[in-house]
Amino acid sequence: MHSYSPRTMLCGLACLVALAGGAAMAAHAEPPPADPKAKQLLDEVIKTYKGLTSYADQGKFVLNISENGKPKNQSSPLRLSLARPNKVDLDAGLVRLVSDGKTLTTSVEPLKQYLSVDAPNTITFETFRQGPVGSAIFGGPTGPPMFILLNLLVGEDPSKLVEELDGALKLGPERKEGLSLMLDRKEGPDFEMLVDPETKLLKKINLVIDPEILAKTAAGGNKVTIDQFGWDAGTVSTKAPAADAFAFAPPKEFKKVDSLTKAEAEDPSAVAQKLVGKPSPDFTLTVLDGDKTKTVTKADLAGKIVLLDFWATWCGPCIKELPEVQKMIEGYAKNNKDVVIVALSQDEEPRELPELRKHVEKTLEEKKVVLTGTKVGLIALDPTQAIGNAFSVQAIPTLVILDGKGIVQAAYVGQQTGETLSKDIDALLAGKSLIKEKSEEAAAKKD
Repeated sequence: MHSYSPRTMLCGLACLVALAGGAAMAAHAEPPPADPKAKQLLDEVIKTYKGLTSYADQGKFVLNISENGKPKNQSSPLRLSLARPNKVDLDAGLVRLVSDGKTLTTSVEPLKQYLSVDAPNTITFETFRQGPVGSAIFGGPTGPPMFILLNLLVGEDPSKLVEELDGALKLGPERKEGLSLMLDRKEGPDFEMLVDPETKLLKKINLVIDPEILAKTAAGGNKVTIDQFGWDAGTVSTKAPAADAFAFAPPKEFKKVDSLTKAEAEDPSAVAQKLVGKPSPDFTLTVLDGDKTKTVTKADLAGKIVLLDFWATWCGPCIKELPEVQKMIEGYAKNNKDVVIVALSQDEEPRELPELRKHVEKTLEEKKVVLTGTKVGLIALDPTQAIGNAFSVQAIPTLVILDGKGIVQAAYVGQQTGETLSKDIDALLAGKSLIKEKSEEAAAKKD
């Protein structure tokens, strides 16, 4: 069993556009000089943020796409409140940063831990760069929008935004939602900032992917369109916050630690068991499909018994377990059972998705493990461990079994036999409840 450090970031659907984003890096010509009107608008935005004493949004990071006309949407909380000079509350879902002016607290949901230190005299951009918070908000697609917003609010010199993001400003197309301010970049996707014409505050910060490049990189010739990919501010307020707005009350199951990097997490098996009996988190898998990829959601698997096997190529017990998984796939496929077994790779390297795919496939080939070729077996990639985080995976292999209604019926940490897993799956296929059976077994042992 290998320990595993979860980190937050949207994945699933984001992996699909990652290929397009990478391809876009080579597609840009030298950006034109800044549009004077665009520069004037940005100056007004900078002046507005600089003059605020308080700020609060109901932000979230959104990825809304359509694949062959079918909507596939994801969102993750990304809410920020600030009261100068040193009160803040940043909620990034799995990670939260709170300062009441005296104490600065970082809490990490997957670890069920929090760390408190003396609050700085002033909240600066560097406050957000440190530790789990920095990894969470700057380590993935949320990075560019947060870089822009936090620089506007607490950056030393927000006027250098354009220079630091290596692009040129121009006014975007007219939109009902607000004034469009585009950052045409030399490399990577462009950024669009939607500005409220009255308040001069940002309503959205979108990453703009070239549709032609997206079409070329879409899986299996699928028609993919992006409706929104970026940060949405939601409701914004600049009124003075309530007295208790920045109070941190740790959840009952959280433990205070002296160091988030050195602290031991709760026993991984105990964490996994907390999932049992509850609806599984929503998820979107990036599944290998021939020489392409496709997305498969939790909803797509409704009515089937699902085994999620969280594994990695560097994990010895995971590799030893895969032949057992292969036998299960072959058996259920032969008998045409409504079972789906997903080998969900938690590998983070190589960083580029095509190279990661090659690495996973090469490892399986070398180990002579075949998991695809039937409706039962799937190989999926979770390089940002977004799905692993959602399932609170802290060690691998972790195996989670869902019934046809998406309820977690069993969860195991550590290498398991095919016999153990098949016994559970067969019971579910027969209409039994593993939760009920195992609770009865536990009660019988006590007697």
